[in-house]
Amino acid sequence: MRVLLTGARGFIGRHVLALLQSDPRVREIHAVRSPAGDSAPGARTTWHAVDLTADGAARALIEAARPTHVVHTAWVTAHNDYWESADNLRWLAASCDLVQAFQTAGGERFVQIGTAAEYDWSCGYMVEGVTPEKPSTLYGVTKKSFHDTLQTAAAKFGFSAATGRVFFGYGPYENQARIIPYACRQIALGKPADFSSGKAWRDFLYIEDLAAAAIALLFSSLQGAVNLTSGDPVQLARIVTLLGEIGGRPDLIRLGARPDRAGDPPMVVGDAIRIRSTGWAPAHDLTSALADTYAWWSQLEASPS
Repeated sequence: MRVLLTGARGFIGRHVLALLQSDPRVREIHAVRSPAGDSAPGARTTWHAVDLTADGAARALIEAARPTHVVHTAWVTAHNDYWESADNLRWLAASCDLVQAFQTAGGERFVQIGTAAEYDWSCGYMVEGVTPEKPSTLYGVTKKSFHDTLQTAAAKFGFSAATGRVFFGYGPYENQARIIPYACRQIALGKPADFSSGKAWRDFLYIEDLAAAAIALLFSSLQGAVNLTSGDPVQLARIVTLLGEIGGRPDLIRLGARPDRAGDPPMVVGDAIRIRSTGWAPAHDLTSALADTYAWWSQLEASPS
């Protein structure tokens, strides 16, 4: 098995890479980073500094790596900007180029990292093949468009393909503007952390468990959409309250200091039956995973800049 991993220095990709490097089933790894990014050492790993959105880049990469399997994690993910960024269109085109080159080279299995934003969030509980796919953002629309293209191409050209739909991953290297890193950093700095009411229910999954789910999907025969999710809803208020307790400063958590966002869905949770059919299950409970996450962020804040 020769695995090509895009976005290998991103939030999800770097954790997937660590698991691939320790997996004896993988003979050869080709890891892709942006030209401006850094590489990391690892067993059986060849690094490629590539801008996948450049003309001809995907084809040249596939010709160089000749992968049997692809895990495609790269996409635009800058916090707040990515939902409606025009860069989503560039990544849709680049991803289609990657699939075309992969098919031409005779690849066997292509797993892309999708998003819960491909669903209609007004439904609350998302089940593959049941919940309507009605994204409300350009990010969700382009991800779903690529999912549809990937599945159609796989059926037509005879390779295997799946989309791992991620809900709310958290842990080391997450974008620091998101809710859990924000809470961790504020607590570590001894500053108040202001939140809305926190009444919304979400489906959080620790990044190491999320990466393991992606690997389980890669080695499975599952095709189509597969939720990479805990299936265990938790209120945002509980998440940040636990972090305050873990950091020893529950007084810094100020629920209700900000208004609830208009139109914010009360629940976004994924059904986990398909991914659990592979034998995968989360290895971390919520409290210990949040403790590890807080320790990482607090250490980062304590380090000299």
